[in-house]
Amino acid sequence: MNIPSMMKKFLYLILLVFVSANVHGQAPTQAYLDYMNGLENYVQNDLYGKVAAVLYDVDELPPAEDYINFVKQIKKELDGYLEENASGLEISEKEQAKVFTNTMLVQLGDLYLDRGQELDTSEKLLFLEKFFGDTGLETSILELSDDLARSMMMSVHGALGIPFGMPNEQVAAFVEELEEPKKEMFMAALIQNDMMMLTGGYDKNKSQVEGFKRAYPQSMHIGNLDAGLISIEKLRAGAEVENFSFVDLEGNQVSLADFKDKIIYLDLWASWCGPCINTFRTKTPEFETKLRDKEDVVLMYISIDEKEEPWRNYLSKNPMRGTHLFAGKGFQAEIMQYFKVWGIPRYLIIGKDNKIIDVNAPRPGDEAFEVLSKIQ
Repeated sequence: MNIPSMMKKFLYLILLVFVSANVHGQAPTQAYLDYMNGLENYVQNDLYGKVAAVLYDVDELPPAEDYINFVKQIKKELDGYLEENASGLEISEKEQAKVFTNTMLVQLGDLYLDRGQELDTSEKLLFLEKFFGDTGLETSILELSDDLARSMMMSVHGALGIPFGMPNEQVAAFVEELEEPKKEMFMAALIQNDMMMLTGGYDKNKSQVEGFKRAYPQSMHIGNLDAGLISIEKLRAGAEVENFSFVDLEGNQVSLADFKDKIIYLDLWASWCGPCINTFRTKTPEFETKLRDKEDVVLMYISIDEKEEPWRNYLSKNPMRGTHLFAGKGFQAEIMQYFKVWGIPRYLIIGKDNKIIDVNAPRPGDEAFEVLSKIQ
């Protein structure tokens, strides 16, 4: 089994907590940093081995009941660790620590679903419901961070056998059939995740939030959903994009406003991104050829490589048409934060006067060509 992928998943979550502590405008206390360092040490030197022994170093998938009991023991250890190290933590940091613990537990449930490939969909869904009930997650989740909401939806997608990131009516249908309080919690997570993924756009997300508030007017999740909706209002169709600036291959500063008379098909990528490179090789050449007669369309490729050298090296060996710009800073690049991009490649269409047309546009191909052809 692929233990390294599991390790990366946990370490990625830990990194996100450090980032979010600063994103919310408050630097973490030293006590919180010490708490997280200790937790990272526990995950690397203790939890990995325990999970491997129970889930990966065995020939058969353990019974669901046995694995849930194992996770309940992990929960006791995590709760005990927080209690022992709570001194010096701000109230908000204690709450954040609880949210992160819940996120880790959800991920542990997801690992069981990943490992249990032999289970059919009904068995996976039964496990998911039992897991949230028996571990106490359905009552202990009082706040949904973006990471927790995403983890919950990844678990639902995994149980249904649907690739995460692809809109699917089965997910919403499953949530609708849940009993309370799981239904309220998963519905909030679904809407919050849809807003993060920009699924359906601002108007659909606004309708989702309004429907949730009618169904659950006293819900503790309303504040997060309202905040999420406010954060994507600037990304609605027709909104004017902030005038970001980048470096081109000649070292000049180039801004989006320089193309206000054009339609921009924007491709966010990096030289280390396998799917990005694969698209360049298999889809982009034909896509570029089809667009050559459309003088009002600009193919804009923005790299988020940390350093310019890999970006320049790739393009020198693999020249492509279009405008090539460098943002740097990886997923912390301003444009990535602005458009809530959590995975690449990502495609956007920005119309004339730098107004948004689609912040989650089709990949290079016939569908994207048809969309671009219809824009006036």
